[in-house]
Formats: sequence, structure tokens, C-alpha cells
Amino acid sequence: MTDTTLGTNALGQAKIIGGIGAILTLLGLAPFIGTALVVIGWVLVLAAIGLISGAVGDRQIFYNGTTGAVLQIVGSVGLYFVGLTVFSYFSGGNASSPLGFLGSVFDWLLLLWIVAIVSSIFLFMSLRKVSSRLGAGLFFIAAIIYVVGEGTTIILIGFIIALVARILFAAAFFSMPETLPTAAPAIASTLPTVPNASASWSTQPRTSTLVERSYCSNCGAKLEPTATFCPYCGTKTKTLK
Repeated sequence: MTDTTLGTNALGQAKIIGGIGAILTLLGLAPFIGTALVVIGWVLVLAAIGLISGAVGDRQIFYNGTTGAVLQIVGSVGLYFVGLTVFSYFSGGNASSPLGFLGSVFDWLLLLWIVAIVSSIFLFMSLRKVSSRLGAGLFFIAAIIYVVGEGTTIILIGFIIALVARILFAAAFFSMPETLPTAAPAIASTLPTVPNASASWSTQPRTSTLVERSYCSNCGAKLEPTATFCPYCGTKTKTLK
């Protein structure tokens, strides 16, 4: 199986896995299982990023994506336990001194907010490269919006912005190409091997002589015996008689 086929298969799998994972990250408010669905979603997104990283041959995509996804999981689980602690505290009738308790809760929420911001930055670095390597600009747009959303969650509107970004993540995965973009061949790779081409382009005249009737004396490219112009550098040639 060729590398191209392997890359195509990996991108096809990443398209489905990443799209489903991004959708699951939207279900954090689902009763009882919301946090579990979010964690599973980020694991699937991470798996998709790993497949893309392998297909394009850029491990930095995976490293940044791993850091971002793991921090997202830590933040989701941490937020779940903070909410559970608050609920248990007030439902248990232990609200005699709520100010100290709420102060501790605020400290934890502040820490989780910082974790979310750092996570979004790593995801941005990963998805920016994904966007560039696959020519899928929606990844880049979604990643920027996600950074803004996570950065503004402290004023609540960020939750809505982050939610929109996760929807765009799903759309980006489902719309990503399943084949790698075809890179334009390097110019140097299309030129023939030039033996002993010591002549300088800037110092040679535009009219040259074919000393051995088979190589251009300007660029050294191999020519047909009857050639009057070099097809590589355009130099007019003439044959010694």
C-alpha cells in the first residue's frame, strides 16, 4: 500500500472520528453523562488529530493537539467536581459560612479558566497547521474563535462563543478533504543532471557554442544534436564545424 493510499485512509478516518468527537464535546450539559460524553469527545478529537498528523508527516500537530485535548479533559473533569462539590455543600445544609467556601470555589474556577485558555492556545497551534497542510481554512477560523471564547468565559458570553467554535470544529472535520493536497513539483527536481556545469549564468553570453554537439555550453543541459535553442535556459546554440 502506497503512502498516498495510507494518507487517504487516515484522513478519511479522521474526518469521521473528529466530527463525531467534536459533536460529543457539545453535550456537556446532558444530565448525568454530560462530562463523560465531553471526555470521550475530546479523546476522539485527539485521535483524529493524530491521524492527520501522521498523514501529513508533522508530529508537532499531534504534540500540540495532545496538550490541548488533555487540558480540555482536565478542565471538564475539574469543572464537574467543582459543580458537584457546590451542590453537595448547599444541599447538605452546611451553608453556615458560605463566603469562605465560595471563595475557594472561585479560586478553583479561576484555575480552570486559566487551564482552558492554555488548552485553547495549544489547540490553535495544532489546528492552524492542520488548516495549512490540508487547505481547510475552517479549522483556522474555528480555532481562533475558540481562543476568544475560552478567554471570555469569565464574563459568561465566552461560553456561547466557545459553543459556536465547537460547532465549527465539527463542520471543519466533516468537510475536510480525504486526500492530501498535491504539492507543485520543485523546479530543481525537473531539471536534468548537469555534469561539470561550472559556467556562471550571469557571466555567460546569451549565444554559445555546442562543443560536443550534446550539451549547452551555458547551462550544461543535455541537448538533441539538431537543437538550435536550449529548452532549459533558452540560449541560442550553434554547432562548431
